[in-house]
Order: sequence, then C-alpha cells, then structure tokens
Amino acid sequence: MKLYDAYGREVETAHLREEQAAPTFAGIRNIYSVMHPSAGLTPERLTAILRDAEAGDPYLYLELAEEMEEKDLHYLAVLSTRKQSVAQLDMIIRAASSSPEDQKIAALVREVLLEGTLPLESVLFDILDAIGKGFSAVEIIWNTAGRTWFPERLVWRDPRWFLFDWVNGETLLLRTMGGATEHGAAPEANGTSHFKGRGLFARSAPQPFTAPLWPFKFIVHVARAKAGLPIRGGLARAAGWAYLFKNYVLKDWVTFTEVFGQPLRVGKYGPGATENDKRVLLNAVTNIGTDAGAVIPDSMVIEFTEARQSGSADLYERFCDYLDRQVSKAVLGQTLTTEMPREGGGSRAAAQVHQTVRRDIMGSDARRLSATITQDLVKPLVDLNFGPQARYPQFVLGLPDDQDVKVFADTISELADRGLRVSQKTVLDKLGLPEPQEGEPILAPARSTPASGTIAHAGRG
Repeated sequence: MKLYDAYGREVETAHLREEQAAPTFAGIRNIYSVMHPSAGLTPERLTAILRDAEAGDPYLYLELAEEMEEKDLHYLAVLSTRKQSVAQLDMIIRAASSSPEDQKIAALVREVLLEGTLPLESVLFDILDAIGKGFSAVEIIWNTAGRTWFPERLVWRDPRWFLFDWVNGETLLLRTMGGATEHGAAPEANGTSHFKGRGLFARSAPQPFTAPLWPFKFIVHVARAKAGLPIRGGLARAAGWAYLFKNYVLKDWVTFTEVFGQPLRVGKYGPGATENDKRVLLNAVTNIGTDAGAVIPDSMVIEFTEARQSGSADLYERFCDYLDRQVSKAVLGQTLTTEMPREGGGSRAAAQVHQTVRRDIMGSDARRLSATITQDLVKPLVDLNFGPQARYPQFVLGLPDDQDVKVFADTISELADRGLRVSQKTVLDKLGLPEPQEGEPILAPARSTPASGTIAHAGRG
C-alpha cells in the first residue's frame, strides 16, 4: 500500500531509518561557524545579509540570528521565555472520535509520544527555534519494534543546512554539495543551485545544491511573526536592527566609562629628568589605574585630577533600555512581565493586561505548534502503523486554565442538576483528563453514611 505525506509526496519507507541531514566533517553541513557575521557588523553589512536572505540564501542571516542569542542577554531571555512557556504546556492526544478503532489509534499515539522514552518536551523547545529564525527542522529517525513503527530519535538540525525553494519561497530544501549528492543521484535530479553568481554565500563558498526533504522524515515548523515569506517571518530579522544599534551604544558606553570612570592621572617631572626617567613616569601613570601602585623617583610627582564631563552616562542606559523594550514588545507583545517602568511601578490592572497579551501570543504559538506536530509526526505515525485514515488524532498543547477547577466543577454540577446536557468528553478535555479505558477503576459518586459522613467510593466501570 502506497503512503503519501501531507503534501501528496509518495513515501519511501526504505529511507525512514536513515539520516538525510546528518552533519558532515568537510561538506556544507558542518557544525562549525566560520563567518561570524556579528563581528564588525555595520548597517551596510546587515542590510546586505537581510537582502541575501530574502533573495534565497539565508546562511549568514541564520548564523547572525544564532550569535544574537549568544551575545544579547535580553534578546536571549525574552526569546527563551516565549519558547519555554509553550514547551512546558500539558501535552494531550485527542482521539478522532469515540469509535473503538479511533480510540485504539489514539492509544498507540499516546503511548509512543507521551508515555514512552521520547523526550518530547525538550524537542518542542528545539522546534520553537523557529520563532527567532523563521523556521526549524527536526529530523525523525524511525525504528520498528516487531511490526510497529515508532520514532526512535527526534534530532534538531542546524537551520543553516536548509534553504527555501527559490521559485515559491515556501518549500524547504536541504543543502548538498555540487556533483553527486549523498544518495548517489546527480544534483540536477534532486534540486538545482539557486545561487549561481549572486549573494554573499556565492562569493565566499562553493555554490550549494539542494535536495528535497524525504517525506515522513522531518518536522518542519514555520513561525510567522507576520504574513509573507517564511524566511522573513523570524523575529531575528526585526530584532537585528536593535541588536546593531545597541552594540554601538554599548561600545560608546564602555569608552565613556574608561575615560570618566576613574580620575585623570598627571605625572610631573623636573627639568633635569632624563628620557629614561620620563618613560618610567609614563609607565607608572599608565599602570597605576589598574595596579593601584607604582614606584617613581623622589623628584617626580603623580597627581589625581577629578574627571569632569559635560554629558551623562544616563543617556547610554536610557537608550539601551529603550531598545530592550522594543525587543520585548516584538517577542512578548508587552514589557511589564520583563521589566518595571523607570518612572513609577506600573498598576496591577496594566500588569494584568500585559499578561493577557503574553498569554494570547502563547496560545497562538501553542496552536501552531500543535498543528505542526499533528501533521508531521502524528500522521506519519498513524499511517505507518494503521494505514491512511479519514481523520487523525490531534496533538494538543493545553493552556493552563485561569478558572478555578472547583468553581468549574460546581458550575457544571449545578447546570447538570437543572437538566443541561453536558458531554462527558467536553468536561474531560476541559480538565485535561483522558477518557477511562474499559475495565479501568473509576471514581463513583460520593455517598453519605450516618457514622462517617461522606466518603468517596471507587468502583469499576
């Protein structure tokens, strides 16, 4: 029986146990960073990097996005907050229907993804790398236990090893070297070089060729901060300008601190001082700021003069704070959950509004990620073990409910007593509880006894 992925491509099961995007030592998919575009970054260079990315070669842009997370602590903090807030949500598998067959399929998916040894929570964090860079690719290494297909490993792959189709800008492709590809086919059969004679990458390295991703082999997640091409939807593209300007300000601030942060040291020598005496005095004046000590002849004097400045260091701090607030708005949609205002502490009502905005963004990220996992992981798992289905189980990340569980339970109980028909499945989904299996012990309604009051009774379904 032939299987097809969500894009209508036929699945070659022989490829599923292999690694298509494994790193290579000397090829184009090595783990080392050699370009370091953040070093000496200027507005002109940043513009060129962003234009190359939108023209089809995002290599330097993706490397810059990685370095931004390493060098800008505020950007790293807010981006990690957004990713971790989604990755730690409760993972739920919802059956396509209440039929025995759909329940059986959902049970297998739940067992493999949630109850097995697969570290899915850490993988979700890796997949959310797409928030900063625009996309992420996690390769699925499949295995079989008896007659059951299951993902043995989920491996995050460096986004620099991928690029988007030059024609539609939507289809993710794998970089390969020129000549024969890793799988023996000529590059013209698997893809084309999109960068002949154009872009920074084409001038600095061998022209890359591309190969299509094997069906059922990758979890490809696209996180769009705005509508348009996926490579232009990453937050690093917008935060790059704040990163650049902040670097300029920090360098000026460090220079300001070096000049005005310690007193001016003046060395005085007498008219009979030799050239060697002058060098000794100069070395003493230079080193006394750090060594806190110096040896000079009696005929020489070192005076400390208070450094006076017409400007204020507060200017640099305010500008850095301003840029950090803009980054917080871009990543989290607000600022009060990351820092307090300089003037005043902010009202409780404003903080609640900001928290609501952040929760809305978290909900949007969770829904998009759930759809990606369902399409790229749950569907292949079901198709490989049960064949194509009309409907599939849904992977859902459950948002924490702000409503008190006891209040919700009391409200449902009251409404049910007044005749409102409430689906048990709806209530279980609301509470994040799975449906009980046949023969499994379940809770029964409490009953009263004269001696001991109310006790809970556990029975069997």
